[in-house]
This record gives sequence, structure tokens and C-alpha cells, in this order.
Amino acid sequence: MLVSSMPLIIILALATAAALSFIIAFGGMPGVTRAATRAFWCPIQGRNVTAEFDEEVWDGKLVQVNSCSAFSPSTAIGCDKACLRMKRLQAMRRTAAPA
Repeated sequence: MLVSSMPLIIILALATAAALSFIIAFGGMPGVTRAATRAFWCPIQGRNVTAEFDEEVWDGKLVQVNSCSAFSPSTAIGCDKACLRMKRLQAMRRTAAPA
């Protein structure tokens, strides 16, 4: 058997090299994103909005606002994109029904 004839230190070195290669290959890949649409309460605009974001695939972090219903046209984002810095987007709020 090949494994039993190898010294333990060589096996550990190979395992460490494989783990480091995996971390470098997949942990160091910034920019892998997917489109995500979220509806939430925007405290800056003071209203419910629907926005399309670029979201990192690995950890779900929002990295870019592509469009937002608070602006017309929706791609002309005219704010400082504070929603990207929020730990969690606020839930939509009920608004009074028009009379």
C-alpha cells in the first residue's frame, strides 16, 4: 500500500499544499457575482424600494447597485448607495392606503 509506505510528514505536507492551493484558487476570486433583486425600506429615501444588486456568490455581500425604483430612470442612481454598507436591509413597511 502506497500510503503506509510514506512517512507521515510527507502526507501532512501534501495535505497542507492541497489545502493552500484550494484556498488560493477559490478564496482569492473576488468579483464572482450574481444578480439579486431585493425589496426593502430605504431610510435615505424614506420609502419602500426595489433594487437590483450585484451580490458576491461566496458570502452574499452586496457589492453594487445596478438599479433602484427610487430613481427615474431606475439605473440613474443618485445617492451614495448606503444600502451597500448596511449589515441587513430593513423590511418593507406598510404605507397608508390612498384615500
